[in-house]
Amino acid sequence: MTLALPPDTVQFYNDGPDFPKTPLQMEAERAYRFGFMAASAATARWRSPDEAFIESLRRSRKDMRRRAEVLVPSSVLYGNPDMDSDQIVYRAGHDVNAASARGKHQAVEIACQCWEAMEDEGYPTDQLGPLVMHPWVAEIRKWAQETIDPNRLIPPPRPEECIPEANRLRLDQLRTALDEESQLILPTSARSVRQLMNENPDLRDPLVHGLLRIGETMNVIASPKMGKSWLVTDLALAVASGRKWLDIFETVRGNVLIIDNELHRETSANRIPKVMKARGIPMEEVGEKLFVENVRGKLQDIYGLNDYFDGLTPGKFKLIILDAFYRFMPRDTDENDNGSMSHVYNQLDEYAAKLGCSFALVHHSAKGNQSGKSVTDVGAGAGSQSRATDTHLILRPHEETDCVVLDAVVRSWPPIQPRVLRWTFPVWSLDDSLDPAALRPDRPRRKAKTDSESDSSPKAVEPPWDALRFTQEFVTDAPSPKLDLVESATTAGLSERKANKLLRQAEGSGLIHRWRYGSNQPIRFAKVPQPEVVS
Repeated sequence: MTLALPPDTVQFYNDGPDFPKTPLQMEAERAYRFGFMAASAATARWRSPDEAFIESLRRSRKDMRRRAEVLVPSSVLYGNPDMDSDQIVYRAGHDVNAASARGKHQAVEIACQCWEAMEDEGYPTDQLGPLVMHPWVAEIRKWAQETIDPNRLIPPPRPEECIPEANRLRLDQLRTALDEESQLILPTSARSVRQLMNENPDLRDPLVHGLLRIGETMNVIASPKMGKSWLVTDLALAVASGRKWLDIFETVRGNVLIIDNELHRETSANRIPKVMKARGIPMEEVGEKLFVENVRGKLQDIYGLNDYFDGLTPGKFKLIILDAFYRFMPRDTDENDNGSMSHVYNQLDEYAAKLGCSFALVHHSAKGNQSGKSVTDVGAGAGSQSRATDTHLILRPHEETDCVVLDAVVRSWPPIQPRVLRWTFPVWSLDDSLDPAALRPDRPRRKAKTDSESDSSPKAVEPPWDALRFTQEFVTDAPSPKLDLVESATTAGLSERKANKLLRQAEGSGLIHRWRYGSNQPIRFAKVPQPEVVS
């Protein structure tokens, strides 16, 4: 029987590859892939499967079908006036939106199945996001962007198929540790105090005396554009030549690798000789000792560097510098989350042990004045960044122009005394004539009130700061980076901790919404949701 379908309708609903020869096959497959990719990205942040999110995508898929339905009288559809019931047909062209909804729903269902299976097998759930879902999302991104062959539609990979060998080994180790802990079995690697002292009579070999030993990590923290990259270039040349760094710290000579994700090769090639000339270091001393890997434009996160480090010969480098550290953060990682940042530093410890080297991480301080903070509180992000590292070195502005105070907290050395450095392009030089306690003040002193200003009129009561007021004062419909919002709040008198807390509360209350762009772009916030990208 030939059906008399109304114009712009089709007989069957298609949200998958069941009817592969439809005119919209390629467009629908592309929408499916990008829908799958968009939803899978959320799973890397799971602490447990987000049931509400999964259910919302399940409902969205059903709603998509309902919106495509068209009721047609059977008498019209079959050309039989005696039939009085209605039949359902579907709007033509529904395939694309339907495929996108199917992709999003399937992505979280597949992730949830893998998560539950690995949880049942005893793997630690707090590590499934970074070690399983994160590499899966990276593979999904590649799959979504592959050329589509209409004669051979390739399904998306599953999470358990995308676990790197190093991550799988780590998961097995963690599961074993959990099993041993649950059985209250003392790990075989435990040593008595006598054994510990007999087997380890000496500390690790020094690399930068007073600051850093082989196998340790060091944060180098300062405000943006303060000259951190020039400082670590000076450090790299000091180690490569075996000279004193900053006329303060003796070094042990060895090969150095700088992995730079901010400078082009031409810029590095221009800067390094300037520092060499200022320090009087001839090319013969460092020409084959200092190496630079410029990765700007081909960024990898800290986990993606695993393959790169696997290609290095253990022991070749004594020091590896990551500049800038924030750009090596995995996508969507919240640097204010202690758990996430602890895992990042654990990964660095593994690299250091495998390569037999030290790491120096160039990082920025939080916005606002740092003079009133303790050394370990200087630095953007979670407090674990200062606790997880072996040396936390900071630069803070001195009250003297073009001068900073260098200070550090160290783990395996005696405490160091703060010193003043003066900037003389292109290097920092020691200036012991200045008092290191004379940090630039938090804010300029207030001007004394005149008699006319010192009246007895009552002061207006300032409303309390809450999530609603934070949103009204600092957030607009135009998306703004988190750092800008926090800086605006601190300028208005809030502490950085309070500003971050109110921002989280505003997001949790639905007052503000996250906007995400490329993998190398910071997350932004606005009062309105980010428009959904239509494939």
